[in-house]
Amino acid sequence: MTPAQAAALGLVQGVAEVVPVSSSAQLALLPDLLGWAPPPHRTAFAAALHTGSTVGIAWALRDELRDLPPAAAAGLLASCLPAAAAGLLVDDAVERRLGGPRPTAALLGAAGALLLLADRRPARRGVGRTEAVLAAAAQVLALAPGVSRYGAVLTALRARGVDREAAARHALLMSLPVTAGASLLPLARADRGVLRELAPLLAAGVPAAALSGATAVTVRRRRPGRSATAAAVYRLGLAAAVLARRPAH
Repeated sequence: MTPAQAAALGLVQGVAEVVPVSSSAQLALLPDLLGWAPPPHRTAFAAALHTGSTVGIAWALRDELRDLPPAAAAGLLASCLPAAAAGLLVDDAVERRLGGPRPTAALLGAAGALLLLADRRPARRGVGRTEAVLAAAAQVLALAPGVSRYGAVLTALRARGVDREAAARHALLMSLPVTAGASLLPLARADRGVLRELAPLLAAGVPAAALSGATAVTVRRRRPGRSATAAAVYRLGLAAAVLARRPAH
């Protein structure tokens, strides 16, 4: 992989943290689909790009994060605990079983279909206690590659009839702590030699992810209640392309 390709993946990954298309799936599937050499040490590379996008998104949301009431901030962090605990316990096993291109693509498409159906629900309510519990459970399911933390929470909330703007805001804020933890832990565990080897790619990809994540938040604010149909259709299309390229044996 070249630094230019790493920068391109960083741009895609940052946007994919704000649009429900699964940023992890983009990093796993696009190089394979485009015929690019995969990045060395894929886990550390993906974790670094996720760290960059998280910083960019947090910067774009800094006023909103600062203005969260203490009770709301505590509730948001508490709702992330199930996914954080599950990630520590089973993330490696899930990645080994489902991290290949075909399982990731299948999950990407299935989750996209569910999002498409959920987004058709009429808005009837905001985010209450039941919705917050369902959102926490949805983040646990998002440990499966291709599902997307943001997309899973958005799907759960829209299925409950939460209006699009409130669902998107809650999903984005809720995904930040878990994404930060899930990206910083592999980097802390990574061998220093691995990070030095990745340095040219990360120097291109991480700033690109931060910039595109921040820009995507800014663009989304202009249309806060936008439909998720385009994202769901993209997921289905990418999944179909990967599965067609890699037929089952």
